[in-house]
Amino acid sequence: MEVKGMGRRGWAWTIIGVLVVLAIIGIVFRHEQWNEGFATEDFRRWNEEVIEGKGEAKIVQLFVEGVIAQKAGWNNSFSAEDFLSQLNQAMRDKQVKAVVIRVDSPGGDVVTSDEIYRKIEEVKQSGKPVVVSMGTTAASGGYYISAGADRIFANPSTLTGSLGVIFKIPNYAGAAEWIGYKEYVIKSGKFKDIGNPLRGLTDEEKKIFEELVDESYQRFVDIIVRGRHLPREQVLKIADGRIYSGLQAKALGLIDEFGSLEDATEYAMRKTGLKEAKIVRYTPKFALATFFNGLLQQKVAPGQIMQELIPELTQPRLMYLFRP
Repeated sequence: MEVKGMGRRGWAWTIIGVLVVLAIIGIVFRHEQWNEGFATEDFRRWNEEVIEGKGEAKIVQLFVEGVIAQKAGWNNSFSAEDFLSQLNQAMRDKQVKAVVIRVDSPGGDVVTSDEIYRKIEEVKQSGKPVVVSMGTTAASGGYYISAGADRIFANPSTLTGSLGVIFKIPNYAGAAEWIGYKEYVIKSGKFKDIGNPLRGLTDEEKKIFEELVDESYQRFVDIIVRGRHLPREQVLKIADGRIYSGLQAKALGLIDEFGSLEDATEYAMRKTGLKEAKIVRYTPKFALATFFNGLLQQKVAPGQIMQELIPELTQPRLMYLFRP
């Protein structure tokens, strides 16, 4: 039955057009591109905002808020590129004696979570303690990056856990048929279009994806075993994807103490033996001319728009992600 007026295809393309415009606006104004030209030969890419305290020594508070992704998108402000550069600045600054990370994240993609985890390990190896303060949610990839910390603080009501991997492969064959879209695939091998959202999966393809998921899952288990000093059998038992409260997590050995960001910062002070220190947060350097120049030079490809707009549909990927 046809819809009066434009017809169903007309409405479909109108809706897609509106979403694309919104995606373009988000891409142009996302904050990390404002800062791409701000780095200099000096490692100090970020300004320092002193929250409290005094003295030469510093304790840096960093924040992981939102879905863990390599770059910020129109619907998510967290940028792993920015966060990794902040960790680098803290590591290379001799006056920084410890790093406190506030994690409020449901997790994100496997590769980015692992890159952050490895950088945190690097900071620790440089001799600087890393303390994690969990916020409302620190699940899946949010827990993954926390597992290597010297100490983990959380609220009894924090949502954490979701220890596992998810790999979602969308299927929108029905939607494509509805708008009249068809696709012809010519491939060099039978698995070359594995995960094609316009058809179902074969049994062989399911097995391939299951092996990838299990590989990433075992890596997650290894991280918890090493970071939390728990028996592997115990971790395998609790790492079934379920979510835990902070209260449950403490009983299971997944966190160390109940406390706030301030409690975690005080612990970092004690850990380093400091009697006084400046509590510092990083803020982006900003130059108005660079900002406007960046806006004029933006070039957005259609593929990039779709990746920003609906990444789950355009980029099937392994995820350490809690999303009910």
